[in-house]
Amino acid sequence: MSKTLRELAQVREDRVLDQPLATRSAASLGRLRDEPEDPIRLCFQRDAHRIIHSTAFRRLRYKTQVIFSPESDHVSTRVDHSLYMASIAETVARALGLNQDLVFAIALGHDLGHGPFGHAGETVLDKLWKRNDPSQAFSHELHSLRVVDKLAFRPSTEEHGLNLSYEVRDGIVCHCGERTEPFVSPRAKPGQALERIRRRGTIPYTMEGCVVRMVDRIAYAGRDYEDAGRVLGKLPPLPPRVVKVLGADNRAIINALVTDMIQTNLKTPEQIGFSEPVFEAFRLLYEYNCRNIYFHPQLVEYAARAENMLTIIFDFEQRELSSRRQSRWGVPADKDSPPVRELHRFIAKMYAPRDLPSLSQIVIDHLSLMTDRYARTFFQDIFLPKPVG
Repeated sequence: MSKTLRELAQVREDRVLDQPLATRSAASLGRLRDEPEDPIRLCFQRDAHRIIHSTAFRRLRYKTQVIFSPESDHVSTRVDHSLYMASIAETVARALGLNQDLVFAIALGHDLGHGPFGHAGETVLDKLWKRNDPSQAFSHELHSLRVVDKLAFRPSTEEHGLNLSYEVRDGIVCHCGERTEPFVSPRAKPGQALERIRRRGTIPYTMEGCVVRMVDRIAYAGRDYEDAGRVLGKLPPLPPRVVKVLGADNRAIINALVTDMIQTNLKTPEQIGFSEPVFEAFRLLYEYNCRNIYFHPQLVEYAARAENMLTIIFDFEQRELSSRRQSRWGVPADKDSPPVRELHRFIAKMYAPRDLPSLSQIVIDHLSLMTDRYARTFFQDIFLPKPVG
């Protein structure tokens, strides 16, 4: 009897995955909700397609990477970063005999929880949430899991959440690309309830998740340097050690880091990371970016404006929901202003009436899904209502 298309795909995957720590689709820990297997695609490829077709992914093209609200076609947005990261992670996985579909899916979904205005917006949302509920904390890794589990819509369905496989969800919630660690190994404990993770920095369960965690920095370090040079003007020269070890432009930096990562893993297959001299140069590059880009006066000024916008929107929505009975949340009235109607339409679409989260969680969800330009428009609609008649 001839094999099905899916069985043939499984045979090909088994043939390619020759690293002992590679994650096989057939060994997946499954999904939150059981569903029939796809007749052609294996589970991780199916997850990648669900992510890339989701509205949450499309919104990333209008969310800040580093340069706020970029109008230039030559400056990276959050979607560009996700695609750069996915391509680099695939290259590493292919060279090491790891699961390319898995790293691709994790990389595509890792930043879905980012709000508007990049890490500045993330800091503001965390501060606002803590102000209203000290027990809460906002981080884009943890919120990315909430997006794929509850807030994103599956293509062509009204079902909330993408119902991704455990391994992809694990890689997303554990990616934490801001850490400067020389190497990482998969955690030993499988199958923990990912939605209960409250601490940033939890190590991924799979080697593929570890690859994505390390590649995140490769994807943004050199690109942030080049983008900043286009917008912020002439920057100080890179440290000589960085240029000598990694190179002077993004292409050379990516090539040096990826090559070293692959060669290092071939020597120590139980972990993924960098050799000591390359990691030291990489650390110097990150420190250079922090000193000259991430805290550049122009970006600091824009971050303050972004904080003002998000704070006003947050307080506006808090007041609106506090002024109504909970049974009326999600029910816009004819007399409501456009921003108020939009908030209630969001609630009606996103939550079942009997499954409403807390007031502050609703506001955080709404703000986190906004793009930069939508947040600006929403802010303007609060203060500059359109004339009547």
